[in-house]
Amino acid sequence: MPQCKYGDEVTRATASARTTRRHNAKQCACYREHTTDNAKNATTTPTGETLTAKVDVTSDGGEFIDVQTTEKITNWDHIFKKFDLDPEAFVIEGDSVRMSTWQQSKALEDGTRDIVNLYSYRARFARKTEAGINYAELSDIVRNWSPVTVAKGDNPTTYVIGLADWQLGKGEGDGTPGTVKRIKQSLANIIEDIHSMQKHGSLPSTLLLANMGDHTENVYSSYANQAYTADLNLREQINLALELNLLWIKTLSPYFNEVIYTACLCNHGQLSRQGGKTNMTDDADNATGLIGDTLQTLCKLHPELKHVQFMIPQDEMITLATTSGVNVAMAHGHKISGPEPAWLAKQAQNLAHRRNFNVDIWLLAHKHHASLVDLGPYTRIQATTNDPGSKYYEDMSGMYSRSGTTVFVTGEQLPGKWDHYRIH
Repeated sequence: MPQCKYGDEVTRATASARTTRRHNAKQCACYREHTTDNAKNATTTPTGETLTAKVDVTSDGGEFIDVQTTEKITNWDHIFKKFDLDPEAFVIEGDSVRMSTWQQSKALEDGTRDIVNLYSYRARFARKTEAGINYAELSDIVRNWSPVTVAKGDNPTTYVIGLADWQLGKGEGDGTPGTVKRIKQSLANIIEDIHSMQKHGSLPSTLLLANMGDHTENVYSSYANQAYTADLNLREQINLALELNLLWIKTLSPYFNEVIYTACLCNHGQLSRQGGKTNMTDDADNATGLIGDTLQTLCKLHPELKHVQFMIPQDEMITLATTSGVNVAMAHGHKISGPEPAWLAKQAQNLAHRRNFNVDIWLLAHKHHASLVDLGPYTRIQATTNDPGSKYYEDMSGMYSRSGTTVFVTGEQLPGKWDHYRIH
């Protein structure tokens, strides 16, 4: 099977027949460098020359307008490619196709003239909806896993990892292949950190693996050009997110006596948008919740993963966990309004009065850069990301952030109840 730049281990379930076809056709992200050549070739195809064409893309699909060609259109793939749209992600609505034809005089090389037929088309197209997860293949990944035998940590503290804002499917910069490469490098760096702590006898006994949200990019409505830049459809994004999360769980869980997996609902994970930036259903309709629910089901399939505890929200925007005597409040951060310290203070007061939960550490994401602030009664830690960055943000602000994964250790006996802050 052809291999994209995602790497061998995390493509077993996501390398579907459709993905293989896209690879062979040089339409996948690893052939991004050929975009210019593909666009050039799209103007001359076996179905004739495309003279003019316009497109209007919406959240549900779009419309081709005034597509003038020298031959009848029997296949619309080259028209989609002309506008850098994936022909396998859309379908032409057959009853919407309108065609007109006329004849035009054309000068020949010998000085005579000939009559040629020209065609003009207008057609609507819809975005294909591909639902479902490769449960069978993901289950095999879990069932066939053989954990390494290592000494588990026994320090009465918790090793916290913030998995934030991967936005798998985001096509900017080096796209999804680059993001996956950085995610796997972060995991390798964290393993080195764990080995170092083992040597010094300070490895915590508990792991808190926090899915801070936005592990998927989604395909439209986050910003104007999202439909043009996404390099994976939503099904592929969710499958890849599941595989990568499983990779972290399987790799890290043998080192700890207790493993807690938490999740935060997020903006890019909204699954039922209808042209806007919010769900048409409710807050629970979120990819993060789906990923967490699926991982919980999968981990029950292997005896070495049954000890993994899951804390998956329904429609709650703040996820709470108490570990090693420390109260950690986690939120993606997209619901913050006004000055952040004021929002945190109001939410902390609400949690204390209504949930009897006195926050020691706030763990947030969404802003894609590292930040740590001591706010007195609690510390706010903002998780970094491994995404490919944002040209728009850099153009507007001149700012960019260090990529990586944020980790730290919590413990009731530690100063400020946290220590060992790192970005790997």
